[in-house]
Amino acid sequence: MHTYSANSPEAISRILALTMIVDGHVSPSEVHAMHHASSLQQVEVHDDTFDRTLRELCEDLLDEAANRRAGMVEIDPALMDHLLMEIRDPLLQIRLWRAMVDIIQADGFLDGRETTLVRRAARAWFGEESAEDAFTTAVLA
Repeated sequence: MHTYSANSPEAISRILALTMIVDGHVSPSEVHAMHHASSLQQVEVHDDTFDRTLRELCEDLLDEAANRRAGMVEIDPALMDHLLMEIRDPLLQIRLWRAMVDIIQADGFLDGRETTLVRRAARAWFGEESAEDAFTTAVLA
């Protein structure tokens, strides 16, 4: 797995990319949501950085996949938590989490893998007790 500096554009891009691919596909509405997320306006993630990081994430996940032939890649929860912890700045965590919610809602379908990722992010960044409430509030907003 590639290693990126905490709070770096690559670490941010990887979380955004993970949010898009966790359900098995990237929809155009999710990409649009990322580019128009008001919570990310002050975060500098350039298209080339995002594209490179998305490619590296996919390569890393395939390299670590236990059964490539099945056509599905399971993301280890410990790996997911490790990637989330690369975002350490509290304000960045809030902005990124809101963008993640916008992305998973963009296609009009909430996949269980998407909600699991967003809940894990809320637990990692905001604490166990607020994870469920934060997600529910964001989805209903």
